[in-house]
Amino acid sequence: MYIAILNALFLVGTLKSGSDASKNSNTYALSEFLAKHLESIEVQSDFVPLANYNILPGVYTNVDNNDDWPMIFEKILASDIVIFATPVWWGNQSSLIQRVIERLDEIHDEIMKSAKSKMINKVAGIVVTGDSDGAEHIIGNLTNFFIALGFTVPPFGTLTVLWSGLRKHGDKSKEEVLKYYEDTYSSTARKAAQNLAFMANLLKQNHFPD
Repeated sequence: MYIAILNALFLVGTLKSGSDASKNSNTYALSEFLAKHLESIEVQSDFVPLANYNILPGVYTNVDNNDDWPMIFEKILASDIVIFATPVWWGNQSSLIQRVIERLDEIHDEIMKSAKSKMINKVAGIVVTGDSDGAEHIIGNLTNFFIALGFTVPPFGTLTVLWSGLRKHGDKSKEEVLKYYEDTYSSTARKAAQNLAFMANLLKQNHFPD
């Protein structure tokens, strides 16, 4: 099979902002871990730490001139793979990931009117981190959302780490967290990366019919 050049976009829903997101966020670290495995099969990754942007409330693409969402939306449109990365907060995705869901609601409006979606032939993946249960609910919720918007979610296209070392105010350094990911989840991340890339490449060469 011909292998296309693919790009993945991680929408990282950690509540940490600024440099704290890339240095101290377990969710950002797990996203980087998956991106490393995607890179090994020639998939380029870009990261959007949502807390660093002014994403206003709303259910449309354009709501205000001071809103950063339209720029992020353009990144989504330019990506082959879109990955929602979120911590578990009280059994749900973070408020920032929920904000993304709300801002993408206009895509569902377009589907209802025209039976066409800008997200068709794109692949979706999910990254979840936490110290307690809640991942199954989040994955089910996000998968339902992705499918409703026209994304394709491949088998094993998720990467979840629930570990006491990821608890709030935990004492694990980023190096220790990454080592835990490497020692425990390398095969899972490799499988997720392979399936995400396989499906994205398949859809790039064989579009769904209109």
